[in-house]
Amino acid sequence: MAKPQLENGYTSIANEILDALICFRLPGEQRQILDAIIRKTYGYHKKQDSISLPQFAKMTGLKKPNVVRAIKGLLSKLIINVIKTDNKTAHIYEIVKDFDKWRPLSKPITLSKPITTVIKTDNKSLSKLITLPIKETIKETIKESKIILPGWLPTELWQTFLDHRKSFKPKLTPHAEKLNLNKLIKFHKQGYDCEEIINNTIANGWKSFFKPKYKPKNNNGEGSGAYESVLKNQPPLEEILN
Repeated sequence: MAKPQLENGYTSIANEILDALICFRLPGEQRQILDAIIRKTYGYHKKQDSISLPQFAKMTGLKKPNVVRAIKGLLSKLIINVIKTDNKTAHIYEIVKDFDKWRPLSKPITLSKPITTVIKTDNKSLSKLITLPIKETIKETIKESKIILPGWLPTELWQTFLDHRKSFKPKLTPHAEKLNLNKLIKFHKQGYDCEEIINNTIANGWKSFFKPKYKPKNNNGEGSGAYESVLKNQPPLEEILN
């Protein structure tokens, strides 16, 4: 029989963060990974800690691909920050304390969908059609890219560009999407307003991004425009979770 006692250790976490987590809907695997990060950080009175994928797997009982998928989900919701280290097997993880920046899941909607099936018998004349009304619940979500977006780039804004590219040929491949994102990251580091770049690309019917002719308002490499990154220490997108 388990008999946990405070003197054997406890995790101290601000009530405001706990209240925010209570109201925040997360898939089971993502919540397990988040709890593991909380345990490894606040559980040891630290703001961040180096955690390897095998450690996550051992703590949660999840397989490595599930761990990686859950980490990507938390990153896309801006709940955690990942800092790359020289150790390729472990990165530094921390909770984004500013819960006002967290991106919640969309609310589910319910649609009715009829399914038509055929009952086959040896006698074809006895075959008949049966229509079964069923309900299925789907989530009204914005399509998530297979790559991790930086914190300063809203998912909705990037999805708007992806929808725009659907009208062009050839089709935008995952590699081409990554190249476009890297180009946008480069402009962001130079201080350009990436929201304006995306909007100009769509308005002019361009397939890709072009460097604005004007000088950037902010060239300190920390970003510009209305979207300031809450993940300032996050490494380049393509390096995370290699």
